[in-house]
Amino acid sequence: MPRSNRPKNGKGRREEPAELNLDVALRGVKHTLVKRGVEYTVQTSSGANAEDDKQWICPHCNMVIVKGVVHIVAFDTHRGVATRRHFHNACWASWQGSLL
Repeated sequence: MPRSNRPKNGKGRREEPAELNLDVALRGVKHTLVKRGVEYTVQTSSGANAEDDKQWICPHCNMVIVKGVVHIVAFDTHRGVATRRHFHNACWASWQGSLL
């Protein structure tokens, strides 16, 4: 008789994967990054949950970041969220200044 590769007695059944929570995925993961000797807390933001009239000014290019545009939120880890600024992704990558 040929061998059966099916597990017996329900052994080997895989659990269904957990459903992806898009709210958490769009918020981004906080991480720390050191630029020019300063430690920054950085997180990606989708900007989707902002108020309708909310916009930010990127400190690197001085252009507006409007609601719904994916961008970087960064602040000096040691000085706290009072230094929080919103950057375009490309602007953050090339930015070498300090958060005032």
